[in-house]
Amino acid sequence: MKAKPTSKQFRLELERVADELREDIENGTFPANSFLPPESALAKRFRLSNKSVRKGMEKLVEDGLIEKMPRVGNRVIAQRARVYLTLACTYSIERDFCLNRLLDDFHLLHPWIRVDAVPYSDLSQFYGEGERRHADVFAIDSTQFQELREDGHVAMLEPLCDSPEAFPFLNEAFRADDRQYVLPSIFTPIVLCYNRSHFKECRLPEPHGGWTWDDLARSAAVLSGSGNRLGFCFHILSENRWPLFLVQSGGRFEWDGGRLRDLRGTMLLEGMKLGKRIIRDRDIFPLYLSENNDEINALFTEGKVSMILTSYMGLNEFRNAGLEYDISPVPYMGEPRTLAMAIGFGMSRESGNKEAARILIDYFGSERAQKLIKTNTLSVPALQHIEAPFDPAIHVPSRYPLYREIVASYRLHSELNVPWRMNRILAGQLKAYWAGLLDDDELCDKLTEKLSVREPETADK
Repeated sequence: MKAKPTSKQFRLELERVADELREDIENGTFPANSFLPPESALAKRFRLSNKSVRKGMEKLVEDGLIEKMPRVGNRVIAQRARVYLTLACTYSIERDFCLNRLLDDFHLLHPWIRVDAVPYSDLSQFYGEGERRHADVFAIDSTQFQELREDGHVAMLEPLCDSPEAFPFLNEAFRADDRQYVLPSIFTPIVLCYNRSHFKECRLPEPHGGWTWDDLARSAAVLSGSGNRLGFCFHILSENRWPLFLVQSGGRFEWDGGRLRDLRGTMLLEGMKLGKRIIRDRDIFPLYLSENNDEINALFTEGKVSMILTSYMGLNEFRNAGLEYDISPVPYMGEPRTLAMAIGFGMSRESGNKEAARILIDYFGSERAQKLIKTNTLSVPALQHIEAPFDPAIHVPSRYPLYREIVASYRLHSELNVPWRMNRILAGQLKAYWAGLLDDDELCDKLTEKLSVREPETADK
């Protein structure tokens, strides 16, 4: 007796039916207004039941390629008018998504929609005063959405449905006023990335989830002292690095109306002190003036740094580097916590092609696209059940799946309860503090002065 296929095998069979028939339609084997062969003939061709073939063709109906005519058959619909979409995205999206492969696949599924990906550096280009840029779909990360929400610009986006199969916290990252505005596609926690060969050379145990920052400091000192390399390094001014120490403190900024409460005696200040202690320890952290995360990644690739803070998206830089590396949860203070970020896709309220834009957004959140992301990148798909294999050419760290085990430790930037537009001011004061230009009391006074506003515009209204 033939074994009953698993649900995964059944889905793959249905996808095969849809893909092969779609190709037949596009290459003219079944031209517009012609009828597909009877379901019994297709069932024989694909070695499936009539019911399974019928199920597989439902996707062609959804995509507007065929229409079911009761008691007549399945007719091929005349090709739809070409629609052009503009996808506004950040410069790193090709690295994070393998975007070109995704768009090639999307164009195969929806040949009547053509997508032009246009990079941007600031979302205000699309809603600010003066001449605005146009886009139909935006790639937006969780911090950008936080800024849109706080500044009242969420209205530039069309409300969407959430993704019930995504990790729940991802939907929450893109909600405002109980409405979903961005469909999550990938996410990442900040993790510790380390060179395994360096640890073996120094006969040190590899990092693990129980490491505190003191454990890191002890190992980093040994690693730094064993040759012409650095034990630990990260780009201090990265908006996804320095806030880690604040998040790990377990504290949050508190406000009296628009005035920041004094930070003296708070856990937030303890987190700032920890950052200062690590950065100013020349036995473990170098006097290296990095300009961005890419410089730190390059040093790690060259074997000049033993440990760095990075994201799963950042791991894509090491896909073909031939490094013997792995990852671990970041060291902690108090309790395990790490910073998490997400990227999703939202629709412009001003788009003139909303049907096509919604199809593109749904595609990025679909199982098909999520599997392609998992196959071709080290970025983490938003859907919880995706288990597609990686491309054999990609080196995958053995502890890659740990992102599932540390979900409880994830914290978003917004949980610090400081408006995103004040982050630059906060970073500037911490930069001076960590450089030794401010002592603890001066830092507390400066932050109260610089972050306080005239009106109650803080995150907690």
